Amino acid sequence: MADAGKKAQPKPRKVSGSTPVPVRRNDKGGILIKEEELKVAWDFFDTKGTGKLTAADIKRRLTTFYKNVSNKEIKFLLNNQQEITFEDLYELLKDNQLTNFDPVKEAFKVYDPNDTGFVDMEVVKEFFANLNYGDISDDDAKIILETADADKDGRIGLDDFRMMVPFGQPDTKEKK
Repeated sequence: MADAGKKAQPKPRKVSGSTPVPVRRNDKGGILIKEEELKVAWDFFDTKGTGKLTAADIKRRLTTFYKNVSNKEIKFLLNNQQEITFEDLYELLKDNQLTNFDPVKEAFKVYDPNDTGFVDMEVVKEFFANLNYGDISDDDAKIILETADADKDGRIGLDDFRMMVPFGQPDTKEKK
């Protein structure tokens, strides 16, 4: 009989290559959302450091990646509130039941709008400019490509992207 205190090991799933990547699961079977991972995303949206996000804050940042995001979608993200705090957001997400959702793959689609299977560096340049991070020169783009191209095929595919954005993968620093 299995020890009731032990959590079941996540089942590996396949990514675009043949390497299985286990997904960490919460107690409801959904994707495990860790506070420190969510905090990185939160800080991206909370540019003023107020500790609260409004519809305008969210829309301003999301429209860089999703040009046609609607007010209805933003309202849904805010759980029909005027504003949301980090604690509110974490409470909403920690017990999710998302089983067939791959957040890294979904994020990758933003960088691959033409569905080529690879990051479009022109899109990356546009994002940097739109977010006021400055312009990326061709030399800068080459450095990004060389750094992110783990399999050294000259392009940034989904597997390479996963290496840069390891959300949802086991933390090798965690104690067992």
